[in-house]
Amino acid sequence: MGHSAMLLGFTWLVMINSIGFAAVLPMNHIIENSISDESTFRAGSEKNTAKYELKDWVMVKATPSDPIRVPPGGRVELECTVFGSPVPQAQWNRGIQLNQITLGPNEFEDSGEFQSVGKVTVRHVIDCIQPHHQGVYTCSGQARDQTMASDPVAISIEGRPVQCASGKTRIVKWSPIITQMIGSTVVIPCVVTDTAPYRQYWKDNFGNIIDTENDSRRKLGPEGELILNNLSWSDMGEYTCVAENAISRDNTSTFLYPMLPNV
Repeated sequence: MGHSAMLLGFTWLVMINSIGFAAVLPMNHIIENSISDESTFRAGSEKNTAKYELKDWVMVKATPSDPIRVPPGGRVELECTVFGSPVPQAQWNRGIQLNQITLGPNEFEDSGEFQSVGKVTVRHVIDCIQPHHQGVYTCSGQARDQTMASDPVAISIEGRPVQCASGKTRIVKWSPIITQMIGSTVVIPCVVTDTAPYRQYWKDNFGNIIDTENDSRRKLGPEGELILNNLSWSDMGEYTCVAENAISRDNTSTFLYPMLPNV
């Protein structure tokens, strides 16, 4: 595994612990080194006899964590952020069980080497809550075979009914940060929920709207995700997903960081 990927693992561990994520795996599960007594490691050295193995890992944090009480017709929004390697999948589920997330056949490549690290945020939005929505909800995170669930969040329907608000365009899944190897294909998620027609588009790392219909390397996926082929160093930066309808607008940003291949 290359120096950059190894150092990235330690950096992510510090970042995760600093913002209050519950660590579900020990440090040696994230980076397990098998350095013998004779091995040495020097920063900046071109040769390194140390061998490192990066393990899959996942961490989950959901908000709010306290029980929610809302009148009929009110609005509820649950949010969950998942860290992991490879870039994880995340979803909200009804109930308290840890649900396995249904993945496509090529969702996670099994190359045996470091592929990616990322953070995914998902929202569960109920615009006009009704008694049948009452119950507990759990967020599940999955990075390849590693899975974890948040503490359950309880929703209670109480009080006098209120008038349902008009539904707003809302992005319910995105990735605040993705780190992936140069030369790979990157999928930057952006899932939108809206009962009315809406427009969705992406801005690149220079703030320009991406022409996904005519761009040979950057395409729009079936769920609004940006698919970027053959990742290069020049692709580094912030990408913005925008969704808007006649009365509302929402946007989220992803910082994309390309990494050099393992050496």
